[in-house]
Amino acid sequence: SGRGSRPTFKRPQQFSPVLAPMRVLALAVIGAALADQDDVGYEKMFQDVLEEADEAPLKVEGSIPSWLSGTFYLTGPGRWSLGGMNMTHVLDGFSKIHKWQFHNGAVTFSSKFLPSGFLNNSIAKNEIVWGVLAQETTPPRHNPGPAAMATAPNDNQNVNVFLLNGSLQILSDTTTMVAVEPATLSFASEIRGLNLKNESNPFADICQSGSAHPYRASDGSYVSLREANKMTSGGKERMALYKIHPNNVDTVDDIVHVDIPRASYTHSFGLAHGSNGFDTAVVVAQPVYSNMMKMMEFATMDKAFETPAGSNTTVHVMPMDGTTPVSVDLPPFFFGHFLNSWHSGEKEVTFDLDRQETIFFDRFSMAVQTNKTARDEWAATHRNAYSTPTRYTVDLTTGSIKETTLFPKLSQCLSKTWCEMDLFKLHADDIGKEYCGFWAWHNYWNSTSFGSWAIVRAELCGDEPKIVAAWYQKNVFPSEATFVPAPGATDKTEGVMIFKVFEGETGVSKLVVADAKTLKTLATAVLPVGVPFTIHGDFVPAGGDEPVLV
Repeated sequence: SGRGSRPTFKRPQQFSPVLAPMRVLALAVIGAALADQDDVGYEKMFQDVLEEADEAPLKVEGSIPSWLSGTFYLTGPGRWSLGGMNMTHVLDGFSKIHKWQFHNGAVTFSSKFLPSGFLNNSIAKNEIVWGVLAQETTPPRHNPGPAAMATAPNDNQNVNVFLLNGSLQILSDTTTMVAVEPATLSFASEIRGLNLKNESNPFADICQSGSAHPYRASDGSYVSLREANKMTSGGKERMALYKIHPNNVDTVDDIVHVDIPRASYTHSFGLAHGSNGFDTAVVVAQPVYSNMMKMMEFATMDKAFETPAGSNTTVHVMPMDGTTPVSVDLPPFFFGHFLNSWHSGEKEVTFDLDRQETIFFDRFSMAVQTNKTARDEWAATHRNAYSTPTRYTVDLTTGSIKETTLFPKLSQCLSKTWCEMDLFKLHADDIGKEYCGFWAWHNYWNSTSFGSWAIVRAELCGDEPKIVAAWYQKNVFPSEATFVPAPGATDKTEGVMIFKVFEGETGVSKLVVADAKTLKTLATAVLPVGVPFTIHGDFVPAGGDEPVLV
């Protein structure tokens, strides 16, 4: 009587002479698999980095050329969660700007969140607020109804940068521009696309769709592309090339346009250079159209983007003197980035871009990018939708187009899967002109892993296009690289490439300065805070307001 319950205890695990070798073998197999894997830690690039930095001096290993003087900017998402809510698409993250300032072989680093209305409102409400995203959050946001889109803070610009009138404009695929002070990265101004003035066209033509890849005209103006979508069916939509002058940043001046049944989502476009500067725009209208009613209702691109059966891709060659555009339909294809465009004859225009078999948005969902099998196999399971450098030559007299894949053979690059390249950079003197080489971000580098990333230099003018130099480190993930030419150089490959890397095994972020010709590392510096996945950037020379490349 009075007996209590029996005590419980865990029997110590006993040594088994039979199982021990099996455990050792299993650990060895796991270790060997990790040793062979070339994208270890890739998923860490999509984790929040809330810390910021302000003019932190960096300890440089190696030597930065003393002539390198100016500021390198990168932007991209830096936070994907707030108040128990999580974004489900890589490109939806709250914008963060990263800045490296170079002088006399030394460099400082800053990293700050863009003080957008989207971020400020989300922090104030401790939730991810209403506004356009690529995909819905988990759990889903409260949907306040279509009317709320008119006041939603759609200003989470996290794609590119452009220096205009002394302010650093942060851009996305909209006509809205959020400006920060270049030195401090503090908020300067914001011009919403809907508030832009347009004296050459009705106010109703202005909408928030546009390109994140503007060009700089000879007078310093911002030249870009906008898509004017209608809320309802009926009537024409418009794709227009427009200019914003540095001294009048709230006013659009349309240069040339084409009216079409539906305006396409267009991330980038081409400008060909004539005898007096840029004189011809090349707009490739892929079959991706915004259903504006669905955008108002759901506020996500995956719900609003449509590709109707039977749609074509249309190439619009648009002379900037107002001459009638030449438009040519092609079987449907998709793309993200133009590489270059130029006049290849008196009545001929040629352009290069990264052709894809389907739009790239789904590829950068969190579900794909944080799952190795999904990201490695995504392109193959989507009709080989690899980012493939492809050349198109348009005969303006006959309206015919010739298509050529630039790197059809794996021997032309170093890949076990596909010659997949993106995030291209050129020498500034080559933009809009016939050219012989470029730098790019290469996936599947000597690997079957999408996350095996390299920075490569390609030559186009030999017997066949080929990769001639590469920067690669196992389990290290480089950003887009920016070319800075050496002062007075006559060789267009003489200079440096600047980029950041994320080390998957350690989680450490670093700055890398590499020789532009050989891509051998010249200098590195560990960053005091992590820099996750980034998108685009640029270098602004000291004492000037015009970037080397846009």
